[in-house]
Amino acid sequence: MADPLDPAALAELSRTYDLVDRPGCSQPELQTLVQEAEVLVVRSGVQVTAEIIAAAPRLRVLARAGSGLDNIDLAAAADAGVTVFNVPGASAGAVAELGLGMLMGLMRQIPSADRGMRSGRWQKRALTGREVAGSAIGVVGLGRIGMRFAELALRLDARVRATVRRSAPERARELGEQGIDLVSLEELLAESDAVCLAVPLTAETRELVGGAELRLMGGSAYLVNVSRGGVVDERALFDALAAGTIAGAALDVHQREGGTTPLAQLENVVLTPHIGAMTHEAQQRIGRTVVDFIGRALDGRPIPTRLC
Repeated sequence: MADPLDPAALAELSRTYDLVDRPGCSQPELQTLVQEAEVLVVRSGVQVTAEIIAAAPRLRVLARAGSGLDNIDLAAAADAGVTVFNVPGASAGAVAELGLGMLMGLMRQIPSADRGMRSGRWQKRALTGREVAGSAIGVVGLGRIGMRFAELALRLDARVRATVRRSAPERARELGEQGIDLVSLEELLAESDAVCLAVPLTAETRELVGGAELRLMGGSAYLVNVSRGGVVDERALFDALAAGTIAGAALDVHQREGGTTPLAQLENVVLTPHIGAMTHEAQQRIGRTVVDFIGRALDGRPIPTRLC
């Protein structure tokens, strides 16, 4: 166990297996720990490289207790005959709720208001905000997280548009009936009051949003990133925020996680340390699924989210 897991799930695993619980271990420590391991459980904080997999000759199952896979060398796992699965849906609602909450915080200037009150400043007139209702909200990616974000925004009477990599005409019609218009990325950026990024990190989406895309958004628009830090060019984002090219940004994910980002110097940014899935309910769901799927994998039974 190389990352934290829900306590109830840990207790269940310890009753059934010889559990080694070492969250926060370093890469060299992990390389030593996996030498005798048959199952490895990680979240986003551990890099499971080809070297880690090569150091684990007995490894049978690699469980990703979450959705993103950019920290796992899937090709190396497949070559080694390791069963890999993830738990993509259990935290989607929690991540979407956080993203919308961060957006509302930006639009109503809640972080600025909080900082002002704590420093003795009553800034009521300077803190006029904007409402989600009636705003044009753009969603990049309509997987589980993006779709839930769009649904929540619609319930707040926002006008929602989205962009996806591929969409059949039937899917576009279905989304249109739900109030979600599919448009190109360029159109979405240019015509949205706020944009939420909810895509996996792949070669295609790395730095999907850079200087040119931020300039399309305009000075009154907001950017929310709940996908992966690498989807945004953070140097370009810093420059855009500092220059007023866009109004503000909220990031739960970062290009470099575990330290302080230069974006923390700016007032028009809301930053959280990758806590999208960090609710008690989501962690319990993830834990239960991990326990179930590990048992299935070791027994040779089908796993719905098996990747290799």
